[in-house]
Amino acid sequence: MFEALGRFSYRFRWLVIGLWVVLFGVSVVATPWLANVLQGSFSNPDSPSQQAAAVIEREFSQGQTNLLVLFESDTLQATDPAFQQAQDAALAGLTAAGISDLESIQTYSSTGNELFLAKDGKGSVAVLSFGVPMQSVQQQVDRIRDALRDTGLRTFVTGEPAVNADLTSFSFEDLRRVELYALPVALVALIFVFGSLVSAALPVVTGGLAVTVTLGGMYLIAHLTTMNIFAMNTATLLGLAVAIDYALFIVSRFREELHRGASVREAVVVTSARAGRSIFYSGLAVIVGVVGLVFFPSPGLRSLAIGGVLVVFFSVAASLTFMPALMGVLGHRVNSVSVIKLHAAHDSRLWRRWAALLLKRPWASIVVALVLIGVVAGPAVGLKMQMTSASTLPGAAESRQGLAVLEQNYDLNALSPVSVLLTWEGDGDIDVLRAAGLFTYGQQLTGLPGVASVQNPFTLMTGMGDMAAMAELWPQFEGLLNDPDGFQVPAGGISIGGQTISAAQLEQFKQLVKATIADGAVVYRVVPETASTSTETRELVDTIQENGPPAGYELGIAGEAASSNDFFEELNTYFPWVIAWVVVTSFLVFVVLLRSLLLPFVAVVVNLLTIAMSYGWLVMIFQSDLFEGLLRFTSTGAIDSVIPVVLLCILFGITMDYAVFMLTRMHERWVRSGDNREAVTVGLVRTGRIILSAALLVVIVTGAFMFTSIAQTKMLGLGIALAIIVDVLFIRITLLPAVMTYFGRANWWWPLRATGRPGGPDAAAGEADPKSKRPSEGRVAGRPAPHVARLRPHGSRGD
Repeated sequence: MFEALGRFSYRFRWLVIGLWVVLFGVSVVATPWLANVLQGSFSNPDSPSQQAAAVIEREFSQGQTNLLVLFESDTLQATDPAFQQAQDAALAGLTAAGISDLESIQTYSSTGNELFLAKDGKGSVAVLSFGVPMQSVQQQVDRIRDALRDTGLRTFVTGEPAVNADLTSFSFEDLRRVELYALPVALVALIFVFGSLVSAALPVVTGGLAVTVTLGGMYLIAHLTTMNIFAMNTATLLGLAVAIDYALFIVSRFREELHRGASVREAVVVTSARAGRSIFYSGLAVIVGVVGLVFFPSPGLRSLAIGGVLVVFFSVAASLTFMPALMGVLGHRVNSVSVIKLHAAHDSRLWRRWAALLLKRPWASIVVALVLIGVVAGPAVGLKMQMTSASTLPGAAESRQGLAVLEQNYDLNALSPVSVLLTWEGDGDIDVLRAAGLFTYGQQLTGLPGVASVQNPFTLMTGMGDMAAMAELWPQFEGLLNDPDGFQVPAGGISIGGQTISAAQLEQFKQLVKATIADGAVVYRVVPETASTSTETRELVDTIQENGPPAGYELGIAGEAASSNDFFEELNTYFPWVIAWVVVTSFLVFVVLLRSLLLPFVAVVVNLLTIAMSYGWLVMIFQSDLFEGLLRFTSTGAIDSVIPVVLLCILFGITMDYAVFMLTRMHERWVRSGDNREAVTVGLVRTGRIILSAALLVVIVTGAFMFTSIAQTKMLGLGIALAIIVDVLFIRITLLPAVMTYFGRANWWWPLRATGRPGGPDAAAGEADPKSKRPSEGRVAGRPAPHVARLRPHGSRGD
């Protein structure tokens, strides 16, 4: 199949190149519009918290999406008429600015609620409620900010839609920064690999092509399903890494075949048959890992899988079609514009010495490698995770600055409470018996550890500290609860237990009733003592859930803490299945590729060690504040919960690349010679330099993401880069060959090969003798190997 694909790509090379150029052009046009269709939430709309939030939105006529606007002044108090007038004028201007779907605006002046005032008295917050999904509000954030610029007050627009808008904006800036840093450095590194500027440029061109076409594909898919903004970052990082690596392997094998004396056509066919097959299985291994994200019910995580599969597919497709076609056009000119002279023979001697050292002292190599792996992976035991928050944004982001002001100068817990929803079937009116039960449940919530207060008519009404007080007030309280719009507040207020509640206080209470009591539903706003993102608040949500509702009611819990709790529940439930999927399917891919049972098992185990080392790096760098200044991020003492999942799925696939290319070369030699030590030696000699070069390129590309402004992207890029370094040094060129040396012929045992001897259809793999410069006399798909043709002069076009 791969040989036929190579012949097709060579024969119709101009057509193939033309099709890819058209795809590239269309994608370039679509990519600038990608920001309008991506969003930043990882919440699952089918989770219990989101379902409860949907009921609250429907039953209490609350906006589907909220946006927060903070107003501050250095001279005016927020209660001053001048401050209130400037704030009201600014908010009224949103309608004139064409801000659509804005259903309501809550401020201190409209509610009288002091929660909307800053603690120092010089600021106020307005809550804007929209009747459309978050993505629609996200697209209007810039217009809202522009409309609030000249208000006479300092403003910050924040909240989830604003955070997502800033994530999108900074993500696109980061991509441009990565291209500025990574691609030129990768080109320089490739010049040192190939010595030729043309050869060095081919992988960079292919990487840019695959990523651009992927972003264009994501734009189309985002119109059909939810796509997270982080999917763009992940796809770009993964695409540049694997596409450049795959093109590197293709160019390297093509130059090798030309050097052996093959014509251009023959070199293209052999490269497609040999390196193309390895790239296909390597890409399959990466896709298998990325597809593991589909197990999660979160559309955001699933979108990462979609982006990852797309970019790997286009990377493999470009390597198997575009690259052979382009090399068919270039021919021997692939070696043009020589920059430096390489010493392949010297490199070969170095790798032979290294292989001889490993084969002589395999046990010592295994012990040293495992000790070093343990040192790097050890800190992973202390890994802590948290939900994605505004802290992932740089300090310059307006939404993050606004949230920082909220945390410092407002009661943020009261503004973002845990919403506990009780619903019941039948008559929606509240009689005295139902009121007694709702009162009792409110008291239970108030008494829970970690609860600062509970906002609800049954817990906040002055004088209603017991059932007797409520019974005394019931004749009027019943009308207030069941018909707040028709309830007339007495001019003199109401007297309870010797205390008089003024008409103004009752009017505020009336607004609270409308916001928390509906036909057949009641909401308790539980204000926690700790931040909504903290572990303690998530434990409070668990406690409320475990205690359950009163008899005859159904319980729902909404809010940021409940959403975080649901996400971690999904993570704990599905992450083990993702690990099992990645391990088992990767094992099966290697079984098919190598016709062995032991080697696939070893490959999977050592890859898990790489994952452990990547987690160790994350803990060492990002859970402490030691590197905050150097890497320009804010440590929260925990790792974004999405990162370990994505790292597992992506890194498992990337490191499989090196295993595929090294083990397939070893397998080629094994089926010819039947000598395990010779197979290990040849595999290291033939692939060691290329694997180191490929790893260097991945480190350059992914390491460039540490210059991005979003902490999530820094964690992913730097985690992969550092993991690749230790993977190649400790595992790929040390531990794996040493383990294979110890196992000997058992590496290649296959139950369907009864004699236990090498052979079969792979026996004529076309591998050259490592001690000879003469080409081997192998065969390709049953035909004489094409690389026995005469050596053509350097620079000739070939066939």
